[in-house]
Amino acid sequence: MASVAPTINATTPEDYARRIDNVKSFATRLHIDVGDGVFTDVKTVGLSQVYDIDGVPFDLHLMMTHPESQIENIISLQPQLVIVHFEAQFDRDAFFKELRSMEIKVGLAINTETTIEQVRDILPTINHLVVFTGRLGHNGGEFRADCLEKIAQARAINPDLEIAVDGGLNQETSRLAVEAGANLLDVGSFIHDAPDPEIAYIAVQAIAEGTS
Repeated sequence: MASVAPTINATTPEDYARRIDNVKSFATRLHIDVGDGVFTDVKTVGLSQVYDIDGVPFDLHLMMTHPESQIENIISLQPQLVIVHFEAQFDRDAFFKELRSMEIKVGLAINTETTIEQVRDILPTINHLVVFTGRLGHNGGEFRADCLEKIAQARAINPDLEIAVDGGLNQETSRLAVEAGANLLDVGSFIHDAPDPEIAYIAVQAIAEGTS
């Protein structure tokens, strides 16, 4: 059975607040994007502007070239999980070690062009993998179904790995992701752009739980 984490990806504090308000009455987990405008061409709100929903665990997804430079700010937010990109070149081992010392789980995200073979040696050492099926940093957009084969490939290397899919998820594509073995659906625009975000969430959650 999978679950759903509404994605908070916002370029202004006002849009961030709107997205939090959209999901605060029903979300049981959040996926919060923070982009530096360098690693991805989208610059989101900064870490100093990030806040969560009281009592709701959240995953902090860092679309950054040098996330290690923000380690103190990251830890102060108390995320349950921090996700960095394989494609960002920095001392990932030292970064993960410091997070683990604060009892924060660590995760890796891979862009559409990155193969599982490239991250084979890392997968046994992490808690979470995000398989990107869309354009990094952008809400909505095209869904790359061919990327779903990475789920089974990663699971063969680390059977205990929590695997999320991120990018272009709606009811149809969420079903494909769950059928491919995803544990978590990071869903953005399908929820936030819906006339009723809660109804959209419930629809995807039913797919994640296998009841729809």
